[in-house]
Amino acid sequence: MAAVNLLIISMTGVTAVTNMDKPEEFFRQITFSCALLVHLFFESFQAQRLIDHSSLVHTSLTSVPWYQTSSRTRKILIFMIMKTREPCVLTAGKMYVISMDTFSTVSNNF
Repeated sequence: MAAVNLLIISMTGVTAVTNMDKPEEFFRQITFSCALLVHLFFESFQAQRLIDHSSLVHTSLTSVPWYQTSSRTRKILIFMIMKTREPCVLTAGKMYVISMDTFSTVSNNF
C-alpha cells in the first residue's frame, strides 16, 4: 500500500505542476497529495509500532533470569530468543521496509 501511495503522490505532483495555471485544479491536486501523505504517515506509524513492540519482546526475553528456570523452560527461552532476534517489519512489495524513518525520507523529498 505504501508503494502505491508513493506512486500516486508522484503522479499527483506532476499533475499539479502541469496545472499551475489553473489554481482550482492545482489546489485540488496539492490537497490530494497532502491527504495521501497523511495516510502514509498513519501506515508508517503503525509499522513503526510493530517494529518497536517486536523489539521489546526480544529485549524482555533476554532479561529473563533464565538461570533460575527449569531446563525445559531454558530450551523454550532459547528458541523464543532465536525467533525474536530480528524485529517484525511491514514491507511494501517485499523490498521497502515501512517505518517512520522511511516516512521521514519520503516527506523530506515531498
